[in-house]
Formats: sequence, structure tokens, C-alpha cells
Amino acid sequence: MKYAEAFVFAFFATVAFGVLFQGPKRILWRSGIIGGIGWVIFIVLKNGFSIHSFSANFLATIAIAVISEIFARVWKEPVTVFEIPAIIPLVPGLGMYQGMRYILNNYVNFGNEVLLGAALDSCAIALGIMMVSGIFRALKTGNDFARQRQQDLLGTEISPELYVTDPENEADNE
Repeated sequence: MKYAEAFVFAFFATVAFGVLFQGPKRILWRSGIIGGIGWVIFIVLKNGFSIHSFSANFLATIAIAVISEIFARVWKEPVTVFEIPAIIPLVPGLGMYQGMRYILNNYVNFGNEVLLGAALDSCAIALGIMMVSGIFRALKTGNDFARQRQQDLLGTEISPELYVTDPENEADNE
């Protein structure tokens, strides 16, 4: 029951940020599902398997990014309208707040430690998004190159005068 409750809260937080960022209304519930799934993955990894928050954030972000890429292709929307709101529940805002509060209350060493943990969690989120985005972009670029190569192996559509398409014409030109 704890995970269902976490999913519901993350779903509504994601939808709320989707509204705040003026995302398309027709996809808000889809990004909410992605955000809920990502948050539950984070909670399961961190609390259920006692994985460090950096690794849990990284793996949850990878799941969010992969699902966002798939949803973007299925519903023909930009990836960011799914990905950005769905990442919001993972952002370590509480850690940043607590770290600053400790520093202001003269617990500088502990505050720095908390802030460093929050910064590392933020880096895990950024790394997860960049890695998945790079892989999907490479796959798309590779498919585009393969499709272009199949359409025109010689490049004659671009500049036909550069290529000899008939061997008999080559002898005439010399």
C-alpha cells in the first residue's frame, strides 16, 4: 500500500508541474504516470534494496527517460513534455534546503555534506537523462543515415552532375 500511495502523490506532483510548465493538457496524465513510475522505482531501490540515493536516482531517471522517449514516439510529442515534469519528484530539493539550513545554523560541516549529497543526486539525474537521450539520438541518426543510403547510394539526387550514372557517357566525356 505504501508504494501505491507514493505513486499517487508523485502522479499528482508531476501533473501539477506539467500544468505549471504549460505542458499540453492531453499528455499531462501520461507524464504523471511516468513520474509516478519513476518515483516508485526510486523508493523501491532506496528503501527496499538499500541502494545509495545516487544510484537510485540514476536508475529511476533512466527508467523515466526511456519511458518518455517511447511515449514521445507513440504520441508524436517532444520528449521534454514527458520527461521534465516526470523528473520533478526526483529533484533533491529537500536536501538542498536542509543543507542550507544546517549551514545557517552553524553546522557547516554537516550542511556541506548534505549539500554535496544533493548535488550528487542532481548529477545522477542529469547523467541518466543525457545517457538515454544520447543513445536514442544515436539510434535515430543511424536509422536516418541508413534510410538515406538506401534512397540514394551515389548521392545523385543532391548533385547529379558530379556522378557518372552511365559508363558509356564517361567515355564520351574524355
